[in-house]
Amino acid sequence: MTFYDEWLGLWGKAEEDRRQSRRSIQPEELEWVETVQDARTALVIAPETGFRTWGMETILAELPAGHKTGAHRHGEEAIYIVEGEGFSVVNGVRYDWKEGSSLAIPFGAAHQHFNTGGSKATYVSVMSVHLEAFCGLHFTEQLEEKGTFDRLPDAEASPDGLDVTGRRIRLHIEDAPDLGGGDKNASDLPELPEFSEDNPLVVGDLKGMEKLFGVHKSGLLEFMRVGKDRNDFQVHEQEISGILIDPPYEHGGKHAHMEAHLFILDGEGYSIVGDEKVPWKKGGGLFVPGPQTPHQHVNESGVPARMLRIASGIRYFFEKAAQDEWPYLYLAPRQGSIKPAS
Repeated sequence: MTFYDEWLGLWGKAEEDRRQSRRSIQPEELEWVETVQDARTALVIAPETGFRTWGMETILAELPAGHKTGAHRHGEEAIYIVEGEGFSVVNGVRYDWKEGSSLAIPFGAAHQHFNTGGSKATYVSVMSVHLEAFCGLHFTEQLEEKGTFDRLPDAEASPDGLDVTGRRIRLHIEDAPDLGGGDKNASDLPELPEFSEDNPLVVGDLKGMEKLFGVHKSGLLEFMRVGKDRNDFQVHEQEISGILIDPPYEHGGKHAHMEAHLFILDGEGYSIVGDEKVPWKKGGGLFVPGPQTPHQHVNESGVPARMLRIASGIRYFFEKAAQDEWPYLYLAPRQGSIKPAS
């Protein structure tokens, strides 16, 4: 067999890998460990947990009250605070955070997290360790081990979440714009051409998709975007884009795009990913494989479903490079109540 014969078989191998990949992980399936960095942490969506990702990992970590994580350096990281309050020291500057805050740790920046609240802090972390390692670029340098603290570090606090260059490191949730549609539906956008699942709307890329946010989700809190100056974040490797919100008993819009990770903050339901029905609930993860898998989320619970939307920087590289082959597609707007009859 020649190298070319091997190339001819790579697409089939990738398709089989995608078929074998997990689509979701439930909170009770997480395998928690203690490391020199974290008191308690678990991989959520990662190759180690059975997901065929593009080299990105979604991680969950807990920080007890009165404790600090280790201090370390590595590639770019995005963080969302699920619960708790405290601060992070990033390159010698303090950034206070609370439930709903998002942070972007620049590539190579020394950083450490401190829990100053009265209960544990939980956060979602997103990195691209496997992708960096494939490229021969990954390093993790441990500067200090985790532990308790008796005194706070002598670090000047950023008043606005920006670093000295004007780059955003931290955003509080109340400062995130909501790009969702609220009560809007498809009839509120008469300029759209007719489309259906059999005749999808080709929106091309995320920029085209942004025009449909109003009919795609009831709420869409926007944090950061790779390659875009969103809320003054400057991220490149991965993003915690924001929070997708579906009201109780509602279908979200149906679309198809490159790989995405989702972490469930609230609600319970299922998603149609390709031709699979994939259940999800609070505290778990959902995986949408690329390059163009149709999917739709259905909230079966009586509370709004809130999902962290997570994507890798390499997604946007290939979204642009392969746009003619696998464009971003929109198949159906969000739908009304599916609440069972009482």
